[in-house]
Amino acid sequence: MHYLMRKIFFTLTIILLCSKTFSQGLLGTGLEIAVSGDMLYEQGLNSDSQANELLTMRGAEIVFFSPVDHQFNGVLSAAAHYEDGQTVFELHELYLSSSKIIPRSNFKVGQFFLGIGRLNRFHQHDWPFTRAPKIHRSFFDDEGVYDSGLEYNYLLPTTHSLNLTVGLTSGHSYGHSHTSGSKPKVPTHYFRLSSFSPFSSTSGLDLGLNYLGRTDAQKNDMKLIGFDFTGKSKHGRIVDYLFLSEIWYKSVENANKEVSEQVGTYIFNDFSTGQFTNIGFRLDAFKDLSKTNSITNKKINNISYGALTQLTYTSSEFAKIRFTLAHEFDREEGHTIAKDTRAQLQLILIIGSHPAHDF
Repeated sequence: MHYLMRKIFFTLTIILLCSKTFSQGLLGTGLEIAVSGDMLYEQGLNSDSQANELLTMRGAEIVFFSPVDHQFNGVLSAAAHYEDGQTVFELHELYLSSSKIIPRSNFKVGQFFLGIGRLNRFHQHDWPFTRAPKIHRSFFDDEGVYDSGLEYNYLLPTTHSLNLTVGLTSGHSYGHSHTSGSKPKVPTHYFRLSSFSPFSSTSGLDLGLNYLGRTDAQKNDMKLIGFDFTGKSKHGRIVDYLFLSEIWYKSVENANKEVSEQVGTYIFNDFSTGQFTNIGFRLDAFKDLSKTNSITNKKINNISYGALTQLTYTSSEFAKIRFTLAHEFDREEGHTIAKDTRAQLQLILIIGSHPAHDF
């Protein structure tokens, strides 16, 4: 089944890109097509590294976006991902949206990445670094959380730019899943209150307060509270400086009223070093507040750290090459119990039109 779906996916992509007749037929319809590719090679630099040590086609995505009529827009995106030695094809997003029906509002209905935090609102190939920090991988997924439902955005009528995002989705599964999941006791619900402060026509600061909750079929009640910060300074199309950070707290109460808590953050800085190059640095931290010794049942002092430095070459908005050196290690009671040092080479390409992103 996976082989058949992959064959259909890539055959469709080739047909759409190479057919002159099809391209001419699109003229005047408003339909835009984007194809992105994300290639990754990882090399472990210590014996404990979990790096794949092979070149993988980490992701290939095709996106269709267009006005449906004078009131609605439509988006369809599907992707093939490399997972555990095989390429898996899946639908990422399919939704109908509109900003013309309700004043100061935008809503979408369908399947989409949940509009919370920073990284989760963007596709993986659009991230400013190759691999997500541990806090994102632990609370969301290696890529992100998407679900089917309704999301509504409202620009508050205040003197300062405030935007409220609220969403309600099925919650049958959470994170990256290839099954239909189970009906939750409480579906996934979330909000993000964000504030944007422009410093000039090309720079600004975006702040977000986030909450997500759900109770799954096994009565595990999960709550996420987080803050995200994004600052940019641009000169034309060049981002001179980018600051990115998220702080998240997670609480899960099971059916026996036992509570587990985790907290984490990352801080990323990226600087332009020329017309085509940027250098970036990131620091990560993650702590399990509820981890206990299996024998004494006492809480264990633990923390995980991560750091990376990267060099990105951007020939245009459609092609990037990124080299990264990353190190992560876990400590418990003053002892290092795991460490992972790896070098990464990432190549990103975009063919066709690419939809515009928020700040």
